Amino acid sequence: VAVFGSPGTATFTTCGAGPVRGMIALGDTAYAVSGQFLYSISSLGTAAVVGAGIGGSANVSMAENGIQVGIVNGTSGWTYTVSTATFAQITDADFNAASTITSIDSYFAFDWAGTNKWFLSDLLDGQSYDPILFASAESSSDFVIAVRNVYGNAGLFGERTTEFWQDTGAIDFPFQRINGATIKRGIAGALAICEDDNSYFFLGDDRIFYRLAGSSLQRVSTHAIEKEWERYTTVSDAFCFSVPYGGHKFIHITFPTMQKTWVFDISNPLFHERTSWDATGAEVRWRINCALKMFNKVLLGDNSSGKIGYVDTSVYTEFGDPIITELISPIIDGKGLVGFMPEFQIDLEGGVGIATGQGSDPQIMMSYSDDGGHTWSSERWRTMGAIGRYGIRVRWTELGSFHQRIIKVRISDPVKRVILGARAPGLYFSEE
Repeated sequence: VAVFGSPGTATFTTCGAGPVRGMIALGDTAYAVSGQFLYSISSLGTAAVVGAGIGGSANVSMAENGIQVGIVNGTSGWTYTVSTATFAQITDADFNAASTITSIDSYFAFDWAGTNKWFLSDLLDGQSYDPILFASAESSSDFVIAVRNVYGNAGLFGERTTEFWQDTGAIDFPFQRINGATIKRGIAGALAICEDDNSYFFLGDDRIFYRLAGSSLQRVSTHAIEKEWERYTTVSDAFCFSVPYGGHKFIHITFPTMQKTWVFDISNPLFHERTSWDATGAEVRWRINCALKMFNKVLLGDNSSGKIGYVDTSVYTEFGDPIITELISPIIDGKGLVGFMPEFQIDLEGGVGIATGQGSDPQIMMSYSDDGGHTWSSERWRTMGAIGRYGIRVRWTELGSFHQRIIKVRISDPVKRVILGARAPGLYFSEE
């Protein structure tokens, strides 16, 4: 397959010191929680503080009911009423600690943390709660972890099961469980779910990634990815969001404790890892916390600052910081024979250099490992071609012998990256 480098992130606006913990749109305005503040953001990128006091630093859950933005952080809740520009913490005695908020038929709906219950706000009023507007999950006794609006119904994602409720308009409690619609699969974390392509994607309690389309549950992760996730000591803080670009829709799942981000391409069902680099130069999970399609852009909230950026295919950095593309080959195994590699070639789009500065003579680096990836050779650099050198050939010679070999190539210059193929002409195996 051809491999294309990820698009860059350009800055749209800055909302305080960050991190950006969540975003949502209501009308023609975007709203973002950055640090402990709520910001409104206009189409021109003008950001203004409209609320303060949102505790914590981890991602929040946000929803809107048409007139209010609701926010929960796992213990407390807040609302912002647009018409009166009023921001307030929810202090009603019948509000309960919740990790998720969603909007269904003009109600805000919440999980009731640490129980098998869920509850509702009053109609169009996220500040008011009736003590009878709650219900318990019925198909199983496991705790409700997340509540989501799923195709207009309330989806109750539990520790081991998921069930769906529809609005029947009943007086005591307006929702009723849909018989026969329970799924024997729970969710790994409250925010480990997102929506795109008319489907819902979530990390199951069995650490398998699923696509929920209608009532059909489809496994989309691979055994290799699942084996990786089995090593993680913490997955309950995982969160998901979708980023579309180039006609593709990419589901991102981040594990903050493990400092890992994995990306699933819906249209070309493959996973890849997305990384960033912190101020010390250490490789960490992708720095983006959340995404929002707004203002004809895909807005991206930064975990390392209060910056809100947007996907820009004409830049090759993240807020000015480097993006490193890395590709690692499968094992080349002689199966007991000695391999000899006189040459290695990469087919790529050449002549991608920029006018001045880093990237004017862009480089691609190759190294190899003959011990299963434990140690690597020194990197050998080759040019990808300055502007206009479209016919550049990228090749490395005199690569010696091996029993097993893995090849790694990297690109860090801020230029376009398109890898079309690779080959090792003259590769042969022989008895020692």
